[in-house]
Amino acid sequence: MSLLRRLSPRGELLPINLLCFGPFAWMSITGALRREIVLLYDDRRLYTIVAIEIVCGTLALLILRARGWNLRDLGVRFTMPDTIAGFGLFIVANILIYWLNEIFTFLTGLNPAAMTTPVAAASWPAVILILAIDPLYEETFEVGYNMRATERDGAWFGVTLSAGVRLVCHLYQGPIAPLTILPLGIIFALVYWKWRRIWPLAVAHGVAGFFALAPKG
Repeated sequence: MSLLRRLSPRGELLPINLLCFGPFAWMSITGALRREIVLLYDDRRLYTIVAIEIVCGTLALLILRARGWNLRDLGVRFTMPDTIAGFGLFIVANILIYWLNEIFTFLTGLNPAAMTTPVAAASWPAVILILAIDPLYEETFEVGYNMRATERDGAWFGVTLSAGVRLVCHLYQGPIAPLTILPLGIIFALVYWKWRRIWPLAVAHGVAGFFALAPKG
């Protein structure tokens, strides 16, 4: 415990990010290098993600608690206005990202979205479980922690770190990732910097996940 308390804020930043996102970054980078065309979201994939998040999230919270953090420091609390704001954030972010992709396609003649095919093949229990855990996990550590831990360095340092970590963890999605995941990460980080609340981000993330992962038929 004394060793944890002696860590500098920058010394804390790296191990927390490696713990929370190192496994996902590794899987993402290896997937990108394999140039996967079909992205299969089945029960095995979703349960694996949930298991990693439960283990790594618990360890990260124990470390942060020993360092004097608590969830309220990060803005993790549920309110109905924040829930409504989350739905609004989902709509606004998707409109902005849609037009960004349209402009890119118009200027280049390329359609990155057509280069990979996501397949939602998971069962409802797996989908419900990941929607209950993944949005809060990602937004708490990816945005809330990284933004608060680096706030003395200014907004854009935290925004860049948060969005960069999100992008690396989603590189497996292929060429579409820089046009969807990166702007989404920037939008979410800027919203957090303004509001200092996690729940709207988690709601927006969860809604997007529902549309992407809900079993068809």
